[in-house]
Amino acid sequence: MNSVITLISDYGSDSIYTASMLGKAATLLPETKVISISHQIPDFDLSMSAFILKSVYLDFPVGTFHLICVDCSLALHKQLLLVEMNGHYFLGADNGIFSLLFDSTPTKVYKLLIAPELENDLFVEKNIFIPLIANFLKKGDLKGLAEPSSILTEKQSISAIYTENSIEGTVMYVDGYQNAITNITKDLFLKVGSNRPFILYYWGKHSISKISQHFHDGKSGDELMLFNENGNLLIAMNKGKGARLLGLKPSSKIMLQFEGETNEI
Repeated sequence: MNSVITLISDYGSDSIYTASMLGKAATLLPETKVISISHQIPDFDLSMSAFILKSVYLDFPVGTFHLICVDCSLALHKQLLLVEMNGHYFLGADNGIFSLLFDSTPTKVYKLLIAPELENDLFVEKNIFIPLIANFLKKGDLKGLAEPSSILTEKQSISAIYTENSIEGTVMYVDGYQNAITNITKDLFLKVGSNRPFILYYWGKHSISKISQHFHDGKSGDELMLFNENGNLLIAMNKGKGARLLGLKPSSKIMLQFEGETNEI
């Protein structure tokens, strides 16, 4: 059966681990397309993993398997999970990633059944995840492969924090154009802002008070605030490497302050 697998990992570029995963998939699933989302996740960074995967997974076909190859120690996290959500399958360790990835608690959660000889395996992504997908596609069900379970480990939400007159957000990702993408959503901005004037602050000395519609608004070197296609606020620079020049990186804090009265939220 044809299918699609995505990989997101902290393996690093040109990694032997990525190559090994691709080789295993080609051997067991020769008709399956394997697509790398990113292998540049900082070591063990579940928040960035969740943010990136959440931003893109719905662009893939229903039935896609998403392998979350970050912090997958079976000895540490005790169970490996397959989670079905919105017609997609997610494989990862019960390390808190699933509480960060979804806005609601998944109801279709399965604990992978691990053969005794693999209980101490150090590369579960290759030796357990990929064979499970191959067997699942061949059998058509999870009988003998996994059993119903629940998510035991939760992490604090990566959502922005807001009050009546402010939103505190975090830079979650810096893309290849050096745009700093935050966890402040357009919906939250509109809800709290209620069409009031605002000022976006970062690093205490930079501020923006206008929403741009295009990356080329203003003149070269101008700092811009706009919302991307996923509805996330980002900070950019017209014809410049915004994040690098402005000192923004993942985990940098930003603050939106609104002026005047608002409707109760």
